[in-house]
Amino acid sequence: MSNQDGGPAVVVNLRREPYDVYIGRPSKWGNPFIVGEDGDRAICVEKYTEWIKANTDLLDSLDELRGKRLGCYCKPKACHGDVLVTMLAERSKG
Repeated sequence: MSNQDGGPAVVVNLRREPYDVYIGRPSKWGNPFIVGEDGDRAICVEKYTEWIKANTDLLDSLDELRGKRLGCYCKPKACHGDVLVTMLAERSKG
């Protein structure tokens, strides 16, 4: 069910739209930082950014998300999935 136009990965609300890869907890892509416990939403996304940059196993697996619809409960709010999409786009630029 990949992104039908062959475009970049996108994050969708899994309750409202079909998705290819679940990126919430407890998947390997899930954000270990919890809104309310570890900070507000922006802080948790920022912490996730730093966490994933230090996680070489996930970085090595990032390309498996290319062109996929990433399902999470957060969207349309800011989401750690946005970090994954941004990282994929940066990789594409070289």
